[in-house]
Amino acid sequence: MAVISETSAAIGRPIGWLRTHERAADALLALLITSLSVTFHLLDLDTDDKFRSATWWTTLLIIASVLPVAWRRGAPITSGLFVVGAQIAAALLDIDGTGFLGVVIALYAIGAHSAGQHRTNALWTISVALALLFITGVAVGELDVGSFASSTVILVTAFVLGDNLRRRRETANSLIERAERAEREHALITQQQISIERTRIARELHDIVAHSVSVMVIQAAAARRNLAASPDVATAALDNIEATGREAMNELRGILGVLRADSRSVESADRRAPPPSMAELATLIESAGDLPITHSISGDLDDLSASVTLTGYRMLQEALTNVRRHAGPVTDVRLTIEHANGHLSIVVVDDGRGAAADDLGPGYGIAGMHERALAVAGSVSAGPQPGGGWRVHIALPTASSPPTSAKWPSRSGAVQVDR
Repeated sequence: MAVISETSAAIGRPIGWLRTHERAADALLALLITSLSVTFHLLDLDTDDKFRSATWWTTLLIIASVLPVAWRRGAPITSGLFVVGAQIAAALLDIDGTGFLGVVIALYAIGAHSAGQHRTNALWTISVALALLFITGVAVGELDVGSFASSTVILVTAFVLGDNLRRRRETANSLIERAERAEREHALITQQQISIERTRIARELHDIVAHSVSVMVIQAAAARRNLAASPDVATAALDNIEATGREAMNELRGILGVLRADSRSVESADRRAPPPSMAELATLIESAGDLPITHSISGDLDDLSASVTLTGYRMLQEALTNVRRHAGPVTDVRLTIEHANGHLSIVVVDDGRGAAADDLGPGYGIAGMHERALAVAGSVSAGPQPGGGWRVHIALPTASSPPTSAKWPSRSGAVQVDR
């Protein structure tokens, strides 16, 4: 077995070299055929004196009828026409070599390495020229009908084999190109999904940090003011800070765990805490105890999809955070939530500084809310109220029909909104 393997490897090495060096392989083939043709011609094995004796010019004509095979891949039509023309001239002048071997290879090369109208024109020219040659040979008695038929079959078969090889090669290249294109598209889609996921995680981090930190700052200020005069109030504020901090840490741990997870350390879905939803509004409102919130809820919030519930919860959380950060002193924050007619409507109205908050500089809260709404085909409108204060209206579709395109007014009438 070892001997057979070594022999196969020894045979495969030169074959592999010829496959990777196509021009060198064609040159070697042309030299081999040319050597055989010239040798047969110079030996003059014809005993019936049917063929012309070898001379320098007959030798050159024999070489011309086979040597152009060396260019059968780079210029198949040109070399094929040259070979066929030289072979027809040699046949008409009764010059013997290796017969039509060069023509057979040339026709195979035309079928395997060319296509289009130029090939069609060349084939018509070659076919007419060879037909006239064979018919003339049959007419003068130098070619019988059997030889005429066999020669025609051999030449046609050579072209058909080359053409079939070309078609199979084109099909294989097309399949490879499709596979590469599909792989590129898959990689592009993967990158887009990664980018979308990173954007979502960034929004989640912004919501968690902005809401939790703002609550903790307010509670810390209350604890500092009441530390000496009302220790019980200060203790309650510190308890709220601790609870808010723990809740923020748990949510951050869940989000950042996605970034660190891999196939060996990813947690199962049932071990992860569920994302916040509209059903947890009571907890969210209680955590905003520093705001004078009055709220009303109508409609069933339990049957909302996961994307709508998470989006609604986060956008409401952001709206309350904006009230806390930008509205200034407020005496009334009205929260209205309604689920009806395939839409979830969330309205947050405060009586704070309203349009005067423009002086606080731009932010990214409403920009993030706008992106969240667009992700579920919803809309956000935010702006100052005529009598003072600020109003945010969130509309999210819960049925198949999406709402109209989002209106996104700013305090100055432009698109920029900093709350």
